[in-house]
Amino acid sequence: MTEMGSPDCAAVLGGIAPYLDGELETTECEVIERHCASCASCAAVVASLQETIGLCRGAALSELPSGVRQKAQDSVAQLLGKERG
Repeated sequence: MTEMGSPDCAAVLGGIAPYLDGELETTECEVIERHCASCASCAAVVASLQETIGLCRGAALSELPSGVRQKAQDSVAQLLGKERG
């Protein structure tokens, strides 16, 4: 197990966004996954971010209540009016 803050951890955390976005080559993903298999701290960070991304994607599929949507549209219209005025 590596200690959080080690150079390995820094490399993993530095590449976490492209890893989670599926933008890394297979070999780069394997390096991160191998590290996380032996580093509970980095594994927890990766798992937490994956869960957060999943929740955000799920929320994006939910429709806003009409009152909230209308309030947001009114606010945007008001802001645009101020820019033009």
